[in-house]
Amino acid sequence: MELISKDRKNSSPSLVAVRPWLTKLGLEGQQLIILVGLILLIALFSAINPDFLSYKNFEDILRMSSIYGIAALGMTLVMLTGGIDLSVGSVMALGGALSAGFLGIAFGAANPIQLPFVLAVLLAIIITGVIGLLNGFVITKFNIAPFVATLGMMTIARGLTYIYTDFTVGGIPGSPITFSHPLFDWLGAGYIVGIPTQAVIFIVLALVLGFVLRHTALGRNVYAVGGNGEISRLAGINKDWIVMIAYMAMGVLAGLSGLLLTGKLSSASPLTGTGYELDIITIVVLGGTSMIGGRASIFGTVLGALILSVITNGLNFLNVPSFYQYLIKGTILVAAVIFDQVYQRRVNHKKSD
Repeated sequence: MELISKDRKNSSPSLVAVRPWLTKLGLEGQQLIILVGLILLIALFSAINPDFLSYKNFEDILRMSSIYGIAALGMTLVMLTGGIDLSVGSVMALGGALSAGFLGIAFGAANPIQLPFVLAVLLAIIITGVIGLLNGFVITKFNIAPFVATLGMMTIARGLTYIYTDFTVGGIPGSPITFSHPLFDWLGAGYIVGIPTQAVIFIVLALVLGFVLRHTALGRNVYAVGGNGEISRLAGINKDWIVMIAYMAMGVLAGLSGLLLTGKLSSASPLTGTGYELDIITIVVLGGTSMIGGRASIFGTVLGALILSVITNGLNFLNVPSFYQYLIKGTILVAAVIFDQVYQRRVNHKKSD
């Protein structure tokens, strides 16, 4: 009570009035800092180059942040349970390659499989979901560290992508599956009531996942497992099942993200998603999800996807070499982890008081 009283005494009346609204929006601490940083970055890049504010450029940012963000929603679930998934980029590539190859319409390719669009998409997402489930199974049933298990799956999924693209194309090994399909084109470059298709899908998924985590027993169980696995087990929660569900959702969302990226490019390359692991983990940590589990913010993940896409787009706009971009993104990830550690210590200190 004393801590709460001190906070209220030191807070201005206007801040006290606004705080409940900020809490409802998920704008507390780290998320509020990210929002301010996002606004400042947009102002900085537009001041350097006014073309940054063009509608076309903002559309590109929105599309890319949605593709990153959909996979990051899955990573948020996984990290909330105290895990991590390094196979996300490879699973994205596999999901895109499978969905494109199943259509059987690739230019100048062997096309040994030909399926309707809906069946091709569903089958690809089911397969990537099974891969996520396998990650969770190996981690829980064999007690293997998530880092090691998903690192192995990263290589397996990438290898499967190469094998399948070669099988589909039937030509030079490593060739992409290049194709054109109206529904894929709509997923990649289309609109829903004037909003990019990927963005609408991202927003809907974020709202659904946010509702599940906040207002359902499943969501509360995910938080409980991430907060303290042993206590959650003693409380009757099936920890293994919750972890496997999280990794399965990661696989599904990574596959969907890869499918949308394939639609955007009208091509599925076995190299798609290489290095995306760093970007997606950065988005999630930047958004306020703890590296050790038990704390997450879906709204923070949305903001993290936007700010990373703005940074990437802005640096590309300014013709900054890619190796400098790696340096900047790596620095952002380290800074976000440090912030997370400081936050955890502060919370633990308050609890001890």
